[in-house]
Amino acid sequence: MAKMYPDDIEDFEKATPGEKKVFRFLKEAARPHRDFTCWHEPPIGSTGKTPDFILFGKDLGLLVLEVKDWAIDQIIESSPFEFTIRSSDKNKKRNSPDKQAKGYVNALMDRLKEAPDFVSNAPGHTGQLGIPIGRMAVFPNIRYEDYCDRGIQWLIPSERALFKDDMAADGEILCDTSGRKFRKRISDSFPFRFQRLTQKAIEKLSFIIWPESQIDIPERKGPGKARFQREVMALDDAQSRLALRLKSGHQIIKGPPGSGKTLVLVSRCCHLFRYQPRIERILLVCFNIALVSYLKRLVQGKGVGIGDGGIQVSHFYELCSQVLEEPVRYESEDADYYELVIQEVLEKVVKDEYSFEPFDAVLVDEGQDFDNGMLKVLLGLLKLDGDLVIGLDSYQDLYKRNYSWKSLGIKAGGRTHHLKRVYRNTVEIFDFTQRFLGERPDTEKQLSLLPYDFAFHGDIPELISFRNSKEAEDFLIKDIEDVIRQEEYKKSEIAVIYDDKVYSIDQFAYDNRALPMRILRRLETSGIPVSWVSQDARAKEMFDVTTDRISLISIHSSKGLDFDRVYLVGVDHIHPTDETRHNLTSLVYVAMTRAKYRLVIPYVEESELIKRMKDCLPTWKDFTA
Repeated sequence: MAKMYPDDIEDFEKATPGEKKVFRFLKEAARPHRDFTCWHEPPIGSTGKTPDFILFGKDLGLLVLEVKDWAIDQIIESSPFEFTIRSSDKNKKRNSPDKQAKGYVNALMDRLKEAPDFVSNAPGHTGQLGIPIGRMAVFPNIRYEDYCDRGIQWLIPSERALFKDDMAADGEILCDTSGRKFRKRISDSFPFRFQRLTQKAIEKLSFIIWPESQIDIPERKGPGKARFQREVMALDDAQSRLALRLKSGHQIIKGPPGSGKTLVLVSRCCHLFRYQPRIERILLVCFNIALVSYLKRLVQGKGVGIGDGGIQVSHFYELCSQVLEEPVRYESEDADYYELVIQEVLEKVVKDEYSFEPFDAVLVDEGQDFDNGMLKVLLGLLKLDGDLVIGLDSYQDLYKRNYSWKSLGIKAGGRTHHLKRVYRNTVEIFDFTQRFLGERPDTEKQLSLLPYDFAFHGDIPELISFRNSKEAEDFLIKDIEDVIRQEEYKKSEIAVIYDDKVYSIDQFAYDNRALPMRILRRLETSGIPVSWVSQDARAKEMFDVTTDRISLISIHSSKGLDFDRVYLVGVDHIHPTDETRHNLTSLVYVAMTRAKYRLVIPYVEESELIKRMKDCLPTWKDFTA
């Protein structure tokens, strides 16, 4: 079948019967299937224009199709500009479908002219669009003979229209498995012939036409940031199709850090909001307080509101507070306190004693952070036939929840999807972190996990040895000052990630927090603007990734976030035992994978974890201050 976006529209309440018929026709008729891509209702830029279909043929160009479900006896009058249609015993004036399609063509031409790849440099055609855009009106309920009997072919030439005959199951087009009949039928609607686009240009064309596959990353400046904004803002083919292919019900999405799980969830949220009117209440929930504002920005970047009338975005204990209708302390309490909160919330949910309506869809980011009770709360707040999508990475499970999905009432059997492509990190950081986990892939195999044109390179992660903590912190301050002065990195793209906790087998407790307080003081007295993101719950809630300040953030609070340049401090103070080794390896892995371009790890003590890191570097030079 031809590549269709989305994969199916049978469940789309806004899609007309005619559109569904045309969708099925194009899916089969556009052959060879590998040469055709089709988008249903793709919004064109910010114009608000949404043609019914845009079809791309690799050696034909773009074709805009406007579908009308009219029967021939509904057409009372017609002109080149306007049709009068009888509907519900009333005559209604409608724009000519050809005129509508022409408007979409003009908007699409203007949009594509903004991209240099599609503008011609040929003599006599400089500045003109280099890719042809044709248009056709589609009448799935009108036969060609009746069309001509009414004389409509003089208003819309038959070569710019498709009819019921063309789409017949036993017609010559669908019976021709070569696709030649279909190509011949539509070829006259294109204004000129052109050379095939390169694969890279086709991908860019797809990103422009199908913004459902685009996520507007909050703008932050830094090295390679323009490239990251340009390339990573678009979900790759697998992610884009997955976000739209997800059916109703319960589903799991798994993938390593930087594979786009969050982007898929946000895209899915916005798609449900726009195209599924029956889904009115949507919850996007995470565990990490500092991640909430970032998720809200991603949703708003798609032009969708948050809160009432939009998508509710919150962290788990904020949701608990809404159920209980009383304040919940989001952190710094012992495990017994939070177990009691979950128990009380679950009791109210089971008894249906909360004040708001249940959700039609719940999407969970960083799902590995949710224990049994938390997931039961989310299930209780979801309608019985509601949609549940959980994104998770088992390698980032810092809390090691033990449960089976089925035992919790999550019916995701056969509905687990895997994302394998990694966007966030350079090849060097990705390779380093995989080795740290115990994976030792060869370079060719590792690079194959990175999608086309995304395998960007950078420096090897640095481990730098110091004689004492003061020297390590002196280096940290000076290096950040140099980076800012040289404008190599902007402050919003730099993070100092630290660990200030003491770990036991299955839980952790806060240390005296001397390390982050000391670094904060040194940064501030050096004139470097800094946000201590993990200072308290309020600071986490107020965190904005675009603010032009250094982020001082704990490993746990950094989950789901990323930065161009990361300094990882305090790792040499982490001492695993046989019981905690696996958990602490995951913890450090989470921290290291926050870095996209540069990872710097200053240390004093050559601890077990530092030695393991050194062994993971492809080439090791022991820098000594």
